[in-house]
Amino acid sequence: MCKKDFWSEFIVRKYGILASLLLIVSLLGSACVKKVTIPEALPVFPALSTDDLVKRVNSMVDIETFSGQTVFHVRNYFTGSARKAAEYPEADGLIRLKRPSSIRMQIKLPVVGSKVADMVSDGEQFRIAIYLPSDKRRFIKGSNLQSLEQMDAADLQETKDPRLKEAGGLVNIRPQHFIDAFFVKPLNIADGVNIFREESRQTEPDTRVGKSGRKVEKIYYILYVVERNGNGYGVLRRKFWFDRTQLGTPLVRQQTFESSNGKIASDIVYSDWFTIPEANRSWPRRTEIDRRADGYKFSLSLEKDSVEFNSELSVSTYVPENTENLEEINLDAQRKATSAQDNAPKKR
Repeated sequence: MCKKDFWSEFIVRKYGILASLLLIVSLLGSACVKKVTIPEALPVFPALSTDDLVKRVNSMVDIETFSGQTVFHVRNYFTGSARKAAEYPEADGLIRLKRPSSIRMQIKLPVVGSKVADMVSDGEQFRIAIYLPSDKRRFIKGSNLQSLEQMDAADLQETKDPRLKEAGGLVNIRPQHFIDAFFVKPLNIADGVNIFREESRQTEPDTRVGKSGRKVEKIYYILYVVERNGNGYGVLRRKFWFDRTQLGTPLVRQQTFESSNGKIASDIVYSDWFTIPEANRSWPRRTEIDRRADGYKFSLSLEKDSVEFNSELSVSTYVPENTENLEEINLDAQRKATSAQDNAPKKR
């Protein structure tokens, strides 16, 4: 037991609460405290201003086209069971992007080269040809995100179209999700848009070689992009995370919010940044686009030597065609049919 003696009582009476606290710390330190392991705090690189961070977000505005060979990993949350999601085999592919909203992604199985999927958007319409597995060969088409509502897990359960149920979260893939991940929209400080920052401390698994199973503390800068709505309330639109413990303090995460209630739309993680000598520019080798509410996650790992910026790409690159006469799913027609049913007079 820790007991007070005459002198401790004298000190408490003479110097009050402060002395009491110091005395308690002293007594606990000698008799009642044990040492515990805490996460290692990783050192940080020099501080950056908010203006520096904004410039980094805006540094991609001069890129008109992007292309590169990549390895794809796809997860379909809506076609799993219980707590399991459907994970597709690793596939090779090619991605091409052109501002403001054109994209072409071709996915093939490694080694044998069999086509898995081909996605095209010309900015107004998108087309997704699914070749494998063979029993799910489909050609999905529809309007881009601005004019087409997406389906959640409940919608897919209730639909009477078995083809939509089989496609699962893949029916919600939109070209703009990929374009916004690679061509990050610039930050424009204007009326009704506020940008502020915080410094956040996070405890995470240690990913360094030989440190498996340990925890570390990392420091991040976080930029918040907030728009003010007609009622005067701030609406969170985007968050950008910069890792102060990595050389160069790179952008490692972008989160987007498409509703006024703070519900996350895209959670995009960037990692393994490298320098492209010809362009004198840094770029993430790996990009993960997680759209859990939409039912899918795409991970892309680039081949470093294949990345090209601002190269000429023909218009035909983004012309959508169903060249193999696959069975078509017209999401616009599906939406119109659903709307007609909802608006039909109810029988009494």
